[in-house]
Amino acid sequence: MRPTVIMKAAMTLDGQLAAADGTSQWISSPEARRDAHRLRADVDAVMVGAGTVRADDPQLTVRLEGQDPEQRGQPTPVIVAGRRPLPAGAKLFGRDPVVLAPAETDLPGKVLVAPDSSGDRVDLTTGLGHLGSLGLERIMLEGGAALFRSFLDAGLIDRIVLYYGALVAGGTGAPLFRGPWNTLADAREVRIGEVRRLGDSIRLDIDLVC
Repeated sequence: MRPTVIMKAAMTLDGQLAAADGTSQWISSPEARRDAHRLRADVDAVMVGAGTVRADDPQLTVRLEGQDPEQRGQPTPVIVAGRRPLPAGAKLFGRDPVVLAPAETDLPGKVLVAPDSSGDRVDLTTGLGHLGSLGLERIMLEGGAALFRSFLDAGLIDRIVLYYGALVAGGTGAPLFRGPWNTLADAREVRIGEVRRLGDSIRLDIDLVC
């Protein structure tokens, strides 16, 4: 049985994760960011793609008042890598991450090989199976847009949590999902769950319909 995948993103009201120059701090309110950390605290692992590691150098730790980020109990960081090299000094490599890769690679952490048919990318279904075998039952997918789209296309997202900040981008920077939307029939049916206001932001919970 594969892990449950929860996709989480913060974006503007018109659907942009970041501006064209990569700036995104802070789209959501402080209250929304605290809520997102509580969401992180409730999963076994937090996953990002190689592009997010290069662009943002994230830590993927739970940072809540009264909780030391260095203490035990943090979610396992997971990187979905490709063939391009990753920065050796990335913060995640100091946290003993799990790396899903299309081929054997010399990276810190636990490397799990899961090539797709091209041999250049990770087969996400196989990769999730590897994570499940490690006892990771709930995975939070945190970016970026290319990885979001890959998981969506593969039908591997179970739930989406969106934090809408009180901003209108007014243009295209980094949309939530990378790639074209060719026709209405390509859209996925979802069930809208809880809608909650967090300061000046809105949290929207969505379940995908199989």
